[in-house]
Amino acid sequence: MKRLFAMLLPMVFAAVTAAAQVPEASTACGPWVVDMTDDAFTVVWVSTGRSVGWVETAPDDGTSFYAEERPRHYEDLLGRHVVSRLHRVRVEGLEPGTAYRYRIYQQGVDDSGAIPVLGRPTASNVYSRKPYRVRTFDTSADVCRFTVVNDIHGRDSIFRALTADVTKRGVDFVAFNGDMSNLMASIEQQQEAYLTLASELFAADTPIVAVRGNHETRGAASVEFMNLFPNTSGKPYYMFRHGPAAFLVLDCGEDKPDSDIEYGGLAAYDAYREREAEWLRRTLQDDAFRSAAVRIVFLHVPPETGGWHGSREIMRLFVPLLNEAGVDIMLSGHLHLYDFVERGERGNDFPVLINSNDERLDIEVTPSRIAIDVVDATGKAVHRHEVAVKRR
Repeated sequence: MKRLFAMLLPMVFAAVTAAAQVPEASTACGPWVVDMTDDAFTVVWVSTGRSVGWVETAPDDGTSFYAEERPRHYEDLLGRHVVSRLHRVRVEGLEPGTAYRYRIYQQGVDDSGAIPVLGRPTASNVYSRKPYRVRTFDTSADVCRFTVVNDIHGRDSIFRALTADVTKRGVDFVAFNGDMSNLMASIEQQQEAYLTLASELFAADTPIVAVRGNHETRGAASVEFMNLFPNTSGKPYYMFRHGPAAFLVLDCGEDKPDSDIEYGGLAAYDAYREREAEWLRRTLQDDAFRSAAVRIVFLHVPPETGGWHGSREIMRLFVPLLNEAGVDIMLSGHLHLYDFVERGERGNDFPVLINSNDERLDIEVTPSRIAIDVVDATGKAVHRHEVAVKRR
């Protein structure tokens, strides 16, 4: 008997130890929706532990989420579901201008051995919170409405004041036009700076359009920008369509020369902007851009001939191309003050609206005009602009 007990004891110990190490994971931050198109969107969130994540979707047709088995969507890489704390799940095959419900799942995974060990799945709550809801973009729509914030620099109170009513106002997307935090030290720091609050207020249901500012180029986690805000182009500069408008999202890079001591010899933004300008040249000839009735540019650092190095390079490389392309307006930030640069004032054949760090832009676009309210933290419109769309 003693010999049998001695033989069984290691097996029992191993079983108890294995049970104690069953991996667990729950949602730590998110979700937030990015890269919305007329037939797809991407859901991003962070889990507390390494896990496999997936998204279940359902039409927004009034049926119970549990009326039937719902499609599952995973992030796959080289034939395997991705195991990570950061989940980026693309949902495809959707209809334009259509509302969908979704919920997120994660299941802890220990894949350190030959056979993965999976824990208990956890999910967003479809009872007390109800499923998340999104609406795909629609290029045939006559109206597009969106909000722009920038230069938040991790200030919780101002971010909350400017975006608390986003869901109530029913905008189509919110643009983060750069410098949402002071630097990208880690993913956890980005969560604390603004991502957790954004998800709680609106970003689980209202898509984010992410524009990289110069402060998003700084810090050890600056390489995570595209993981936090993925898009199908794989770059921080891209083009998308919604309603009557084509939107160009441009990347300013850093604002000082590459040799500046602040960058420690790591900066190579002059060559980077040259490559971006070549991409821009090609994109401006694309029919997806040229066929749009309205053309809008997001760019964190505004162009200036007498400004710092970055803004001078933007003026040299981007503005001549945009002038020829018939752009209707550029939306910028960076300067922490409001300004409206009229067409032709600085060699620009389009107006440039520079938003401050304490206000937001509420914008409505139709085929004939762009109506803009500059709104302060109390909800008061402090400036109004109406830009007539160029006839083509």
